[in-house]
Amino acid sequence: MPPETGQMLETTRQTNQNQKILAIEDDPDVLALYKSYLQKRGYEVLSASGAVEGISLLQSNPDTRLILLDLNLPGMSGEEWIAWYVQQGKQTPVVVASGKGDILTITKGNNMTAALTKPFHMEELQELIEVLLADDWHEQVSPDRKMH
Repeated sequence: MPPETGQMLETTRQTNQNQKILAIEDDPDVLALYKSYLQKRGYEVLSASGAVEGISLLQSNPDTRLILLDLNLPGMSGEEWIAWYVQQGKQTPVVVASGKGDILTITKGNNMTAALTKPFHMEELQELIEVLLADDWHEQVSPDRKMH
C-alpha cells in the first residue's frame, strides 16, 4: 500500500472514531465482511444475526449512529423491523440492503431509510454511510429524493 493511502485510511479512521454502526444480517459471511470493512475505516461495529438481537443491541446502545439492515431475517422480517423502528420514533438512519425486488417500496415514504440492492460494492456502502452520517443528512435524503 502506498504511504499516502495508509495516511488517508488513518485519517478516515480517526474521523470515524466513536461512530457506532449496528449491522443486522443473518448471513455470517456478509456480517463478517461488513464488520471487517467498517472497522478498518474506524467505525465501531455492533453485529446482530437476527432482528430481535438487533432490537436488543439498539436499545442497549442508544448512541448508535447508523443501522445496516437486511430484509430477509429469521424470526422477524426486515419489513417488520422497520415498522417497529418507525413506531419507536427513532431518528437514526437505516440502510436497507437486500436482494429482494421490492426494496424500494419498503424504504419509500420516510426519510430515515435508504436502499442498497445486493449485490453492491463496499465503496457504495461507504459513500452512503458518509452521506447519512453527515450533520445535514436529512436535507440530503428526503422522501422525494431517495438515494438508490
